[in-house]
Amino acid sequence: MVRATFARWGWIERWGPSLLLVGGGLMLGHAMLSAVRAFTELATPPDVFVASGHLVALAGLLGLYPVLADRTPTVARAAGGTLVAGFAGWLVMTVTQLLVFAGVATSMSAVLPEPVFVFALASTILAYGLFGVGVLRMGSQSTGVALLVLAPGGMLTSLIVLSAAGVAGALSGVAIGGGLAVSMLALGYTLRTVEGRHDRTTTVGDATSG
Repeated sequence: MVRATFARWGWIERWGPSLLLVGGGLMLGHAMLSAVRAFTELATPPDVFVASGHLVALAGLLGLYPVLADRTPTVARAAGGTLVAGFAGWLVMTVTQLLVFAGVATSMSAVLPEPVFVFALASTILAYGLFGVGVLRMGSQSTGVALLVLAPGGMLTSLIVLSAAGVAGALSGVAIGGGLAVSMLALGYTLRTVEGRHDRTTTVGDATSG
């Protein structure tokens, strides 16, 4: 019954893995740009990769929503709400960063107040966490996929902890950016290569069972 209700979501289920791959690619661009800034004195353009990478990856994560709504509706509602909130925050930052890149604005921090960044990060961490919990509740065979879903939230949490402790630096930025890229790419690749994508209820488990 619920599954039939979300039949019209088939397009996001089909495109979800590809969006995760694109998001991971954008995050890889962010990691590479961070590495250039950390290890060289070369002039670099504004980083348009990080906000857009999170934005696209969250859109890809939405591809798991229909099956979660079918199996764990309460968790799915909470996960979907936090995902939409995080998406809105990264959308605002993406648009702002493009304005910076175009020379219309000087910097994101000059345009957006700090609570916007905190809101986007917190919502994104919760979204990955709740989606990961939802996937875990689908069965023991889904553990591998759930860990890939949880990984970006964990890395963002570590970034916040390091920043709060005053020890976040260029190297940690490169490491976390690279980790985010790898986890998003791995999740997108795993979901994309699983057979029977039209029944995500089965395929999420199959992804870890070979």
